[in-house]
Amino acid sequence: MKLEVFTEILNKLRKQSDKEHALYQLDVDVINFSDDYTSIINILLEVYYGKEGADWISWYMWERDPVGTIDQATTNDGKPICFDVKSLWEEVEQCRLDNKTEYDLPKKMSDEERLEILNMIKNNL
Repeated sequence: MKLEVFTEILNKLRKQSDKEHALYQLDVDVINFSDDYTSIINILLEVYYGKEGADWISWYMWERDPVGTIDQATTNDGKPICFDVKSLWEEVEQCRLDNKTEYDLPKKMSDEERLEILNMIKNNL
């Protein structure tokens, strides 16, 4: 994917997230309307870039410190990575080239498995 296209996708994702957050601040929760679209986008990113690449994008968009003072990513030898859109793009493009695994949909839990987890949570409270 070209850097220009990648940048546009990230900008649109951020803009949509900002809109949803603004609505949430006004006590309008649109998560039920947008959740399926978010899932589709995440699946497409994982299909294209692999799990590792999609994880880097998610980290960059939603978890990293944008000021750059804490929680920054580095290679094993201490070289900074994913510190801006271009360096993120370079990293995930390498992930795409390295990815040899075909994407599989996550396994859905059965009702029995969900109930078992809820019981475990209840018993630990």
